[in-house]
Amino acid sequence: MSHKIEHQKNELVKRLNKIEGQISGIKRMVENEKSYADILIQLNSSRSAIQKISQILLEAQAEHSLMLVNEGENLETQMTVLRQTIIQYNKMN
Repeated sequence: MSHKIEHQKNELVKRLNKIEGQISGIKRMVENEKSYADILIQLNSSRSAIQKISQILLEAQAEHSLMLVNEGENLETQMTVLRQTIIQYNKMN
């Protein structure tokens, strides 16, 4: 595994751990009957964090597909993979 991939994986795990903490905090807010507005603020924050991870993954797939094509992989195959990734990304938004 290259340093770049390992670094990216570590950053994604850190982001996911932070989101996990946010979700636990939201659960406590609900249990403690905090205001709906405050809960929604935290939900929006978590959603933004998830969208950022999705963006990072989409960009990584694009870079990976281009790198593979540059190394001789079939362009059409990589375009299909990238299209499928974009479709999944768009379903989140």
